[in-house]
This record gives sequence, C-alpha cells and structure tokens, in this order.
Amino acid sequence: MENLVISPAAAAAKVGDIIEWINKDIFAHTATARSGDWDVTIAAKKTAATVLKKAGTVEYYCRFHPNMKATLTIAP
Repeated sequence: MENLVISPAAAAAKVGDIIEWINKDIFAHTATARSGDWDVTIAAKKTAATVLKKAGTVEYYCRFHPNMKATLTIAP
C-alpha cells in the first residue's frame, strides 16, 4: 500500500498462506474483505498479516479510502 494504491491489485495464494500487507503511506489503511473473511488495520509505515482460512476469490478494500481495491484468489 503506497500512494493510496494497493499493489498488486490482483494476487493469488493458497489456504493456510499468510498474507502480509505493507503500508508505506503516512496514514493508516485497512485490508477489509467484502466477504467479511478479514478486516485488518495497518498503521502508517507498519505491516500487518492474516492467515487465509478458505478458498475463493475475495475482493477487499481500505475502509478509510474506499477507492483502494484489490482481489485475492485463494486456492484450496
């Protein structure tokens, strides 16, 4: 997360993988799954992580900056 953009905007992983978000901006962001699977807050200049628990395609965004969006495809 940098300059109000989530990069990459599309990524793939597997159930059990740990996803780490790196916030390079000077303000907080979230990684909020539209499915409700996770809602991670990432402080400014910090990192945060979550373990993927189920397969599927998950769209997520920043609750503070809704224009920041991405998609994660999770394989079993």
